Amino acid sequence: MLLMVHLNGQNAIGLRLGATGAEVSFQTTNIFPDRLEADVGWSWSPGWNSCIVTGIYQFVFPIESGFFWHAGAGAALGLWSYTGKNPTDYKGGVSLAVVLNGGAEYKFTEIPVQVSLDLRLSPYIHRRGAAPWFDLGIGLRYLF
Repeated sequence: MLLMVHLNGQNAIGLRLGATGAEVSFQTTNIFPDRLEADVGWSWSPGWNSCIVTGIYQFVFPIESGFFWHAGAGAALGLWSYTGKNPTDYKGGVSLAVVLNGGAEYKFTEIPVQVSLDLRLSPYIHRRGAAPWFDLGIGLRYLF
């Protein structure tokens, strides 16, 4: 019960840096009993670019003072483009994925900051391009 009181009404905004890109990340416990995370990200590699919007419903569980682990599922929608060496190599499209997410986080008591480490699996329903289906990410968010 104390955990729900602590989490209820808490929001976080910050960055999540993954293996192939970066995301602006927002988390809230105001809408659902657990947590909703929404991310807008940019991914890049030589010749490839993509913009991805991800929504994940997460269950959050305490480990120890300040430490939590989370697990959840959601969906991602992305736009991608490929620019090869020749102008005729340009291609682009839309991607849709199911997202599975799990990780650990620490919420500092002295300052309103959360750091996290998570693994995100994204089996694609519809995909063209070189988007990875898994990503290890580090997050840094401001709590308010």
